[in-house]
Amino acid sequence: MKNLILVGLILAVVITACKDEFNLPVYDSYVDGDAPSFEILYPNEDTTILNKDSVNIQIICKDDYEIDSFFFEIQPADFSADLVVFKTAVNDSLYEFNFNYPLPTKDSMRYEAYVKAVDLVGNSNNKVYFFTAK
Repeated sequence: MKNLILVGLILAVVITACKDEFNLPVYDSYVDGDAPSFEILYPNEDTTILNKDSVNIQIICKDDYEIDSFFFEIQPADFSADLVVFKTAVNDSLYEFNFNYPLPTKDSMRYEAYVKAVDLVGNSNNKVYFFTAK
């Protein structure tokens, strides 16, 4: 009888100590199920910018817990200039992206911008938007 109680006690300790390996739920932990959000401040989607040599791109990214990384890419829609890529680790719940993009031409051109944010558990949000510079 003592052996049975001892085996039961050891089994209880092992299961409790290895609860992650047995996928037992933890009821007091925070589960991040929300993807990061971002607000494109400038230039707005489908806007036209007149008589500028460069565009100051402003985006605010937020997450309810923590943003892991932020990505930004921009290129003329006709692929006439190189793709500009920006990637950074954030490790905060708020990130303000400010980037001065020199326009490769003074001709009227439509630009494609891609924004992506990923939080610590892999939730992500992305958006492709366009603007025109004349």
